[in-house]
Amino acid sequence: MTYGNAILVGSLLGVAGWLFAFFLGKLIEVSIDGRDDLKAAQERIPRLAQMEIRFELRRAEVQAGIARVTTEVAGLRRQRYLLERELAEAHREAEAPIRIVGRESAANLRFRAWVVNRQVQASQMEGKPHPTLDAEWATPQVVEVWAETLTEARREIQRLYPLPLGFAILNMRLERPDEGGDPDGAAAGTPEDDLRNAVA
Repeated sequence: MTYGNAILVGSLLGVAGWLFAFFLGKLIEVSIDGRDDLKAAQERIPRLAQMEIRFELRRAEVQAGIARVTTEVAGLRRQRYLLERELAEAHREAEAPIRIVGRESAANLRFRAWVVNRQVQASQMEGKPHPTLDAEWATPQVVEVWAETLTEARREIQRLYPLPLGFAILNMRLERPDEGGDPDGAAAGTPEDDLRNAVA
């Protein structure tokens, strides 16, 4: 056998082998495609893909709901803290004495102020008692003032509790008649009705 013949025979054998492998692969592919379990699996793939998409959407909704509930819980906890603090302040204020300045009359309005003493606070910070004032002045004390105007009420408080002695007005407001004042006293509709002044 010559060299050319050997090449030709080798080429024919290679082509024959490739054809055999090609047809064998096609036969195997056809036999596999004809299996019922494979067809069922191919039919399930689109449904599984849709289920995965719905699952991802549901997970995103759940995560958003959890974040929303977490925010609401944090807000409710803060609201509870503020309400508990207001309740504690209300109890403390109810038990504390109320100092009254001025005389109740139909011509006067009733103001409520919260007064502290900075010197007493400083003494308590240093661990020492104040030489002349009670320790209760380290916390806000309620002072009710009967006066015609806010300016006059503030002046009356500063006259009895002067700034040079360390007294400071933290807050002052007009007490409405339905909060315990004389309903025939302050006339509704005056500019002081909506008063909410913080005085430092």
